[in-house]
Amino acid sequence: MKHSAWFVGPVVIATFVVSGGARADDAGTPSLAATDFALTLSRVDGAGTATVLTSDELATYFSLARCACPTSVVATLTLSDTAAATLGTHAVDAQVFVGNDCDIATATGCTSVGGTLTLSATKTSTTQTVTTAAIFGAASDASCTEASATSTRLWAIVRLDGARLATEPSLALTLGGAGPKAPTLVKTLTASEGLLVSWTASGDSTTLQGHQVLCAPGPTTASVARYDTCAASAPDGGAGPFAVLDPRLICSDLVDVGTNQVRVKGLENGRTYDIAVVAVGIDGTPSAPSASVQGTPGPTVGFEDLYKQSGGTAQAGCSVGGARSREASVTAFFALALALLVSRRHGRAMAALVVAGLACLGTRPARAEILDAAPALTSPAGGASVASPQSPHNWNLELRFGPYRPDVDGEFADRGSGARPYEQLFSSSRHLMMQLELDRQLVHRGGTWALGLGVGYTHATAAALTADLTTRSGDETGLRLIPLSAAIVYRADNLRERFGSPLVPYAKAGLDCTLWHATDTAEASVDGRTFGWHAAAGVTLDLSILDPEAARTMDRESGVNQTALFLEVARYSLDGFGSGQALHVGDTTWFAGLMLEL
Repeated sequence: MKHSAWFVGPVVIATFVVSGGARADDAGTPSLAATDFALTLSRVDGAGTATVLTSDELATYFSLARCACPTSVVATLTLSDTAAATLGTHAVDAQVFVGNDCDIATATGCTSVGGTLTLSATKTSTTQTVTTAAIFGAASDASCTEASATSTRLWAIVRLDGARLATEPSLALTLGGAGPKAPTLVKTLTASEGLLVSWTASGDSTTLQGHQVLCAPGPTTASVARYDTCAASAPDGGAGPFAVLDPRLICSDLVDVGTNQVRVKGLENGRTYDIAVVAVGIDGTPSAPSASVQGTPGPTVGFEDLYKQSGGTAQAGCSVGGARSREASVTAFFALALALLVSRRHGRAMAALVVAGLACLGTRPARAEILDAAPALTSPAGGASVASPQSPHNWNLELRFGPYRPDVDGEFADRGSGARPYEQLFSSSRHLMMQLELDRQLVHRGGTWALGLGVGYTHATAAALTADLTTRSGDETGLRLIPLSAAIVYRADNLRERFGSPLVPYAKAGLDCTLWHATDTAEASVDGRTFGWHAAAGVTLDLSILDPEAARTMDRESGVNQTALFLEVARYSLDGFGSGQALHVGDTTWFAGLMLEL
């Protein structure tokens, strides 16, 4: 059989392991057996890293696809140190053969696939490059498209001073198999100019790199094949449009093992596509394509689309009730922020929040407006504080968590409309809101007065709707909120200092700017900002009552003079101060969390 047409690709190192103990016979000649040699099989990736192939991997490595897309292996034969110590000046040579029972000298059907290897007492390891084409050719004269799976062995036929050993090291191989198993249970969901394709994998990271999706007809721009594409036909089972693993039909990048779905793009709405998924082996060998399914891309409706279709009037960008209201909001927000920055020290701790405020407001108030407002909001130099046995306290840090559902649908209810776009997409459930608030204590008169800045995050995601506004699609839509706030805070902590009460009520009121971000995998995202106000009332529980001595130790060592749990009820009126162009994102809800006084 001729092998000149075989393509030789990346190198795979074959090393065979057998160990044992050689001994010298009575005449001083060593006695060697298969157990005195090491014989393993390793593949080499593009970076030159060798990885030993397990017996399971050897059952798939020499697949039909590898037959059509051959590479090379490097056979490495190693003599054990124990055997080498008995070898003396005796010579050892070996040849690599493919066939069954090649350890029997009279066996037929054994073919050499390499030259002579030599070993000695000082040279205990040797290697030889062998093409996988030669291995396939030695086992069968059938073409790659006609070959069937067969079992054979790869042998190292060793001779000591020209005489064959009684036992020879070998390795079991499976040639012509299907390679990696094809994925199963492929499904499609409609997406705009694409499809969401999912599947069940038939392998893991020990045998697979990942998966790629095939679309027929092909996408507008095909993805790069991550499997060998020299095969004239798909391995074992390809049929119909996927009888050939044509790289022009690849419509997804490599999807890593562990992720079993991907949204393919570049398809035409209203056109039906055949879809199949190919598993890509660790060596680049493709599986047979999965059973094909059909899918038809079509327009989908995300949050922004449904909101507009329902008659929503919010505009992207900054929305408040008129230019005068907007100017007043900007000035007040920055006046509060600057008060925190200029009061005594630690201004840098708040700088990040003010920068976020700049991004939210989209404008910059006059410097004179800020400076005029700041002195009235800062404490007098050396402001009075209530005497306390604790270390000085100037800050409150709150980690806050609570349920939140933006009142987007309130805009429609106020107009008497029955449309509920937010609920229709995301349901009426609330989602977790996480917030961080830092308060700068300014005055201690009848309690503690402080100015605070806060930032939060919440989001909701769901599958977008198809054109019938009922069926879920393969596109994903979402709404993300990042609320920024500046507030005046009052804490009645004089009750704790005068009466030892572990419960301290408090109240807050302030201005807010909420950044919102509407996403949709079918189209560009939309950003906006909504201004408003909030008010809250709650109570803290001082945890020092559980272990007063531990609380005092923490105060001395870290400066944290109070750790407390809190619970509050809050009203967020975030509708642009009545603007008809603001997305309503407020809510009436509750928060709980942990407060540290520093």
